[in-house]
Amino acid sequence: MSLTVDALLLERADGVRLLGPLSLQVAPGDRLGLVGESGSGKSLLTRAMFGVLPPGVRQAAGSLAAFGTPLDPPGPARDRIRGNRLGWVPQEPGRALNPLLTLGEHLGLLPRIHRGESSRTAATRLAPLLERLRLPSDPAFLARFPHQVSGGQRQRLVLAMALSCEPDMLVLDEPTTALDPAAEAAFLDVTLDLQRERNLGFLWITHDLDLARRACDRLLVLYGGEAMEAGPASRLLATPRHPYTARLVEAAQRQPSSESGFLPVPGERPGGCAFRPRCPSASECCLDPGPWQGTPSDGWRCPFPLELAAERT
Repeated sequence: MSLTVDALLLERADGVRLLGPLSLQVAPGDRLGLVGESGSGKSLLTRAMFGVLPPGVRQAAGSLAAFGTPLDPPGPARDRIRGNRLGWVPQEPGRALNPLLTLGEHLGLLPRIHRGESSRTAATRLAPLLERLRLPSDPAFLARFPHQVSGGQRQRLVLAMALSCEPDMLVLDEPTTALDPAAEAAFLDVTLDLQRERNLGFLWITHDLDLARRACDRLLVLYGGEAMEAGPASRLLATPRHPYTARLVEAAQRQPSSESGFLPVPGERPGGCAFRPRCPSASECCLDPGPWQGTPSDGWRCPFPLELAAERT
């Protein structure tokens, strides 16, 4: 029972590579964080999982599966997984919620599809969950529309919707981006409490390394649509092995960094390591960084020895 991404490759219609090949696995109880700066391909992965890729983007190779059921070909088996056993908390609750539906109607959407429950039955069953999420469960509150509640309440409602069918796994795409620090801390605390109680698997997407350290046991670092490094969160953030991971840690600690420039534009990516144009230690060998070193869960893709990253940090 796990969420599995195997050699996934996403391309534009003209064949330009956007993400991958990428592989990862999340089992129940796991908390994997996908980190990297904006544009690295993190959210594109979640959209592939839930079948909502942007127009002009296609899955060119690889596979996606949850609990042994493929997620890439459309069909009833896939539809029984997404939103039911695999929940999704999108980045912007304001865009995820329909302004014409009440909060109670939102809460009943997935239970109606997957369990045949009415909105009233779902609201009654989910009242303890709303209480845990510090949301009122009375009819007056559930009769409100999204614009009539705060941003923090909207985000917690989206989390309640993702948990409404008691899934085995959650995909959280930058869920705290729009929250202030107090609301973010409260959201993180209650989410982690529910994860431990229900033994949920997490794929938590974020660019915030401090949040990743608190929320996740393992991290996978993306840059330019490629995996740079993976490992236990405590090790990876303390002793990064890839120069790009070291750059992220320096930026999070607000230390001066010697790198400059921007993410490569799709279609203009350099040969070899995608980070090569921004890496001060780059050399000709970076044109062919070689295979992934270490293990899939604790490794990196860089031809330089570990001492390089240790020296940089």
